[in-house]
Amino acid sequence: MDKKSFTENEFTQFIDNRGHDLSTHLDLEMHCNLKIKPDDFYDFIEAEWMSSAVLPYEPRPSLSKDANEQMRLANLFGYHTGNTIKRDWGKLEAHNEHFKKIIGDENFSLLGLNPSTCLVRLLCYMPGNIFPVHWDGFEGWAEKFDSWHLTPTRMSVFVSPWSWGHYLQVHDNMISNWAPGDTYIVPDKVLHCSGNGGILPKVTLTITGLPVKE
Repeated sequence: MDKKSFTENEFTQFIDNRGHDLSTHLDLEMHCNLKIKPDDFYDFIEAEWMSSAVLPYEPRPSLSKDANEQMRLANLFGYHTGNTIKRDWGKLEAHNEHFKKIIGDENFSLLGLNPSTCLVRLLCYMPGNIFPVHWDGFEGWAEKFDSWHLTPTRMSVFVSPWSWGHYLQVHDNMISNWAPGDTYIVPDKVLHCSGNGGILPKVTLTITGLPVKE
């Protein structure tokens, strides 16, 4: 391993060329706290464990050129199916609608999102798994609603309480010590990553949709 590899590589160059700079600060405050019961989601996961999507973290045809390049570079520098496993529910419409009912109208009002435009995904990361640094392309949402010309809002909602080794990084913000229901907006084109270096599952929701029209 050469000395240069400690400070830069093909992935850092890819990021730098697109204007991402950790020396700049991104103001990021908690958006709201949803009134949710983790057990509602734990019960679902227990019953539907085998129905989850478990996709390898590698390029695939349904993703954008930039998204696939991020995956290719992540694979090149150490990320693989052995350390990026994510259990994912919500692509099935029945699951999406079920999650919306659990969340409820009052919580959607706190989010400021129109539920009819939302795709809700329930994600479970077991200990030892990471979602590498990336920015979102919203391909799943755009395909579902046939809205490739629109940019939705992406929110990350913590379901399980914060525990050992759990984190979310959004640009230069390291988020920890959360409570169930704590919600953050992940701004468009902003690099972020999350991981579970702990001993308990890390369970979150991603809610993607359009703001309520005033």
